[in-house]
Amino acid sequence: MREIIKYGIFLVVALSLLTLNALALSDPSNDSTKLENNSNEPFGTNICIDFIWYTHEELRDHSDTIVIGTVKEILPPRWNTADGKQPHKLLYKIEYPDDIIYTDIVISVDEYLKNPLSSGELVVRVTGGTIGDFSMTTDADPSFNAGEKVLLYLRKDTNPNTKDIGPEHFIVTDFYRGKYSLTEDGRAITPDETITLKELLSTINQTSNNTGDLKASDNQVTAGKQAGAGSTIQSKRIPFINSFWMFGAVLGAVLIVRRSIRHRQK
Repeated sequence: MREIIKYGIFLVVALSLLTLNALALSDPSNDSTKLENNSNEPFGTNICIDFIWYTHEELRDHSDTIVIGTVKEILPPRWNTADGKQPHKLLYKIEYPDDIIYTDIVISVDEYLKNPLSSGELVVRVTGGTIGDFSMTTDADPSFNAGEKVLLYLRKDTNPNTKDIGPEHFIVTDFYRGKYSLTEDGRAITPDETITLKELLSTINQTSNNTGDLKASDNQVTAGKQAGAGSTIQSKRIPFINSFWMFGAVLGAVLIVRRSIRHRQK
């Protein structure tokens, strides 16, 4: 009798584990694209980019257009998917440059300094932004503030992952080195340089000996990904024993109990 009780308890435990496993696998909240963030800060990716520093003349020659203008609007960040939403994959499997969060900046143009366009506004695209609990940042792309007065060296976006998405747009030549913040006292400032606007304009107005069709591929991009500080990425899937082995354990328990009962009946 004690043997029957012991095997009965084992059978109940095995069935309970199998039931929990089935519930965990069928739980709609276990969507493979959802992750648990145990921090108040968004988790994400920081993209480290190595690039060639251009001189003022090289900035001019590598740019399709150069403008002075004002930051009119910073649009909400979007993924480079057809609907602008998160790709259908686990966040820790997000891979740059295939998966990108970008932010579009609307510039009200005051003056074209090279290759003037007919529009009084243009869109500048930078990599980075925060959507939901995921943040993508880069140490190379410039940052913008609404109302900021800027001088921008711009070129057409040739990145196959973003060039055909959204409105017609430009990217900043040579990353943050191609964006100068202008001050009321006539200075033009980047994180690495402070120069007078007059000096900058003198190099732009010089006649270039180059054709201007140099490839942006001179800048070689190396992307290193690292998890955002204070963030943890965890799957919600419960790590129960594989269903196949659970089923085998239950079947084995049933056979043992049946054999024990038959043996005692003899």
